[in-house]
Amino acid sequence: MPDARRHAVPFDPEHFARRHAAGEALDAEATFRRIYETNHWAGAESRSGQGAGGDQTAVLRQALPALWRSFGITRVLDVPCGDWSWMAGVELAGIDYTGGDLLPELAARNTARFGGPGRRFLPLDLTASPLPAADLLLCRDGLVHLSLADIGRALANLRRAPIRYLLTTTFPGEPANLDITTGDWRPLNLERPPFGFPPPLALLVEGCTEGDGRFRDKSLGLWRVADLPAPAS
Repeated sequence: MPDARRHAVPFDPEHFARRHAAGEALDAEATFRRIYETNHWAGAESRSGQGAGGDQTAVLRQALPALWRSFGITRVLDVPCGDWSWMAGVELAGIDYTGGDLLPELAARNTARFGGPGRRFLPLDLTASPLPAADLLLCRDGLVHLSLADIGRALANLRRAPIRYLLTTTFPGEPANLDITTGDWRPLNLERPPFGFPPPLALLVEGCTEGDGRFRDKSLGLWRVADLPAPAS
């Protein structure tokens, strides 16, 4: 079953679908505000969820600076940046960093706590906001929480932006991509329909131990934006 892994997470991955079926209509900003305010994803270290914990990001904190050097990356746009719990441990020397999040209050909080020269935080909607120029868009654990329609809008928005590379979450072992209500969760394999991405230029396997190892294929895949297939008409 394509959704066999969905329920091996410490939260209800269909919560917002149930609320929608019960007649509750929330836009994306209200949805993610509720997630953050209630710690819906049950993160012990971060309200961005268990995947933002130190044990689940150790590989990435070491690997990202090397990847940026390999591909000549000096400007990084990180959406969604969440509460910036794990990225605070990534070496950003020589990187002009912009973190974006749908919640304006979270962007303001990050600015107050972490902002400085070469490091800024903005309220950004990945599906609609004009995206600032960057060499690379980092979108970790973002698309997995969006409906297929919202992912399509996000990718269309990315294609319009002055950004060369996309580095985003993918699960190469996932056989099929389910549709969900935005705010819920499922693993995505971006090389499978309806996305059909080419093989990634690089693949950072995160060493994920969540779900008793069920998500060991969780990775960040790197693609040139120009190489992404055009959306189906």
